[in-house]
Amino acid sequence: MQTDKRKRIAFYLFYSGLVLLVASLPLSKFTMSIAQFLIAGGWLLDGGNADKFRRFFKSKVALVLVSLYLLHVAGLLYTTDFNYAWKDLRIKLPLLLLPLLLSTAPRITTMQFHGILLSLIGGVTISTVISWLIYKGVVVREVNDIRDISIFISHIRLALLCCLSFIAVVWLIYKNYKTLQRNYYFLLVPLLPWFVCFMILVESLTGLVILTVTSLVIINWLVFRYGGITLRAAVVVVSLAIPFYGYVYVRSVNQSFLVSERQDLPHAGLLTASGNPYMHYADREEFENGHPIWVYICEEELEQQWNSRSRLSFTGKDERNQELKVTLIRFLSSKGLRKDSAAVWSLTPAEIRSVEMGIANSDYQTPGNIRARVHQVLWELHQYRKTGDPSGHSVAQRFEFWKAATGIIRKNAVFGVGTGDIPTAFREQYRDMNTLLRPEWRLRAHNQYLSIAVTFGITGLLWFLFTLAYPFYKQSVKGDLLFISFSIISAMSMLTEDTLETQAGVTFFALFTSLFLFVNPNNQTAGVNLQKHN
Repeated sequence: MQTDKRKRIAFYLFYSGLVLLVASLPLSKFTMSIAQFLIAGGWLLDGGNADKFRRFFKSKVALVLVSLYLLHVAGLLYTTDFNYAWKDLRIKLPLLLLPLLLSTAPRITTMQFHGILLSLIGGVTISTVISWLIYKGVVVREVNDIRDISIFISHIRLALLCCLSFIAVVWLIYKNYKTLQRNYYFLLVPLLPWFVCFMILVESLTGLVILTVTSLVIINWLVFRYGGITLRAAVVVVSLAIPFYGYVYVRSVNQSFLVSERQDLPHAGLLTASGNPYMHYADREEFENGHPIWVYICEEELEQQWNSRSRLSFTGKDERNQELKVTLIRFLSSKGLRKDSAAVWSLTPAEIRSVEMGIANSDYQTPGNIRARVHQVLWELHQYRKTGDPSGHSVAQRFEFWKAATGIIRKNAVFGVGTGDIPTAFREQYRDMNTLLRPEWRLRAHNQYLSIAVTFGITGLLWFLFTLAYPFYKQSVKGDLLFISFSIISAMSMLTEDTLETQAGVTFFALFTSLFLFVNPNNQTAGVNLQKHN
């Protein structure tokens, strides 16, 4: 009797920890840590730990996942910076603990598993609603960029959770469409467009692309497995049309960089209305919305008029740490204005604030403008190609990060630099490259595959790819759409982010990989105890 009571307490500690953990990912790092202690406490209190370890060592999938942590331990053998190495191992502890704890935990019922998914959906919904309230000014926070409205985790991580929550909603409706009460439909279905609209609001191109690709892969997989020839043909046509439309759309935006106004400067008025001369830099062929940037500039008037209207100095930095005068000149150019005192005087207070915030094009002012975001990314890449300096531009900087990472890999191709020497390797590589990237922007790879190759060489990268591919293959054979969807989301996120280098990122990967493999009662690999807890 006493044993049964202890096991019930242990189970509810474990289960409440799981619920709290998935709900905390978009909301709180502190409760994420508390939740993991609850999971571990329940696991220990449940007893039979020696038997659990024996079963754990019989699970090939669990061992493969844990081997990723052991790879980082092996990297200690040839590292020199142990301070960073120990910090890195501490951050990556979920890669060791969550597969161990969840693969040997008590089995749960289908309803309890659905409760875990609902807590994820609820946490993401709360986080996105709070962000929207910040955007609307109901919750007062300083916002210099639309992505600043995500206050609990990075907007990129929140967008990934929106993608996963979208899939979880669809999966719950699919699994329960016969028994789901009408009230639940009214609660769940509106969340689908909400998650998409939120990603549009924060201009997360990454999230939108990942959700689109994941949806297309799953739809094609289902149709080719169960659908008829007509449906298959229709889905193939749509699947090909979407990326083609995306290409045409991006190409049309890119054309704005190739369109320029004809300038006949010798016959143009070369004085401002106040009688001051304009400066023209005809050798700088850069445009905003088809208007040349570096013509008709009177810095004296710009500085005087700007400083009379703004709290930020004309010769200083905007709130994105860019040269403010360049931001202002680009903004005025995007409106087709000459760069003089009359143009600055014509700006509205809202436009003055936009320039202060680092918005360099009048079309960028409306949050959720995907065309403007695409335009901004392409402008960054055009500037990077022309100047070689990506500083302060998130997309263009990634190319410099990747260039540095590949340089390190070439020097340490087989085994990498070791677990602790990544910061040192990147500092030295940026120096050897004579990069124009400013020191404050000299970051790591922002690509998990490259980060693994830098740390452990091609040998470690091949093993990392195996740890991703092996569970994916096992579950795709079983038709596990939930795990397949998550695998696609996480694998794509690693192309542009160091997913496993932060607490939130590594917990995101380790938790949902283990949750969908071992806790989901629809899987044969879920749990090891035969007893279910009601």
